[in-house]
Amino acid sequence: MSALDDILARRARLIAEADAQRAELLRGLETCGSVLRVADRGIAWAGWLRARPYLVVAIVTAIAVMRPKLALAWSARIVTVYRAGRFLFEAIKPALESRRSTGS
Repeated sequence: MSALDDILARRARLIAEADAQRAELLRGLETCGSVLRVADRGIAWAGWLRARPYLVVAIVTAIAVMRPKLALAWSARIVTVYRAGRFLFEAIKPALESRRSTGS
């Protein structure tokens, strides 16, 4: 077998590997694409609700009036999540500020 035959065989093997990797990457991206579509819809809904805070107040008030136990249980959960988020933010805030000051 000559050097040219070796090169052509290696090239064919590399092309086949690249095709397999490309197909695997495409399958992974399809999965990510569906997740990103759901996240994008959620962000769009959040923006829509943010532009209409009166709707949020009306919905929360209606739930509080119609189902006070449910509203109380969810308000406790929301306060807990808010406090945990604030705690985590305060914990990572120095690292974020140091990254900004170094220009990274």
